[in-house]
Amino acid sequence: MSANPTVAEELKAFEGQLLGLIPVDRIKAVNFPRPAADIIERYKRLPDLTSSIADILDQYGVDSAIPTTVLAPLVPGQRMVGPAVTVKHGPARLNVGHNVAHKTTPQLGAIDEVTLSRPGDVMVIDGSAVPHASNIGGIMATAVAAKGFAGVVVDGCVRDTDNMRRMGLPVWARGATPRTGKHRMELLEFNGKIDIAGVQVWAGDLILGDSDGIIIVPQDICEEVLLRAKQVAEKEKSLLGALQSGASAKESASIISPDKW
Repeated sequence: MSANPTVAEELKAFEGQLLGLIPVDRIKAVNFPRPAADIIERYKRLPDLTSSIADILDQYGVDSAIPTTVLAPLVPGQRMVGPAVTVKHGPARLNVGHNVAHKTTPQLGAIDEVTLSRPGDVMVIDGSAVPHASNIGGIMATAVAAKGFAGVVVDGCVRDTDNMRRMGLPVWARGATPRTGKHRMELLEFNGKIDIAGVQVWAGDLILGDSDGIIIVPQDICEEVLLRAKQVAEKEKSLLGALQSGASAKESASIISPDKW
């Protein structure tokens, strides 16, 4: 398979920086569109991040909420907003016994994925095809944190979670495991379309995370959704103030209809 000419041209900007860990034909995008920095900052300032956005996305027909019963935060109270870089992992072509015996390691992309990303990105990994092995451990997490990633979302397992907590890297995952993925899985695609817990994710989509779960905001509507979220936040602030001051049911209902509570 030949590489996409645009990707090949874009990779020239990284000449001398990459280790050749990702076959070029598996890189689907490099300089893809991302939400503007000011939009991301305004999302960060929302008092209610995922639940308010989930309600708004319902109006767009986008059901992208992933609860913590599926992808749990490593640390209670952690928050995350950033554009997705997408990673798809699959089973290694040869089994773990062969790879260990012959000292061969399937390519997982690793540091090249970090080099091709930007500070503020969120690494979103579909590791569902190899559910009991680790998709990211302490060394890779350290590189991700040092680059300035906003966080990591993994449909699968991670390991070295104590180190991730110590470095303050926000991570959401299905669980933790001591089992390495380096002999068991390989990188199938970087920055293509993936599915996380049944939700479609494209590189550049806005990823939100907090103690309630994960939300994927399609990039093409993220600014519209933000405007609605600010309006909702202002109304909810007024409603909460009214309720706390003992407003009547009728007075409270005039701010936000009870069917929206």
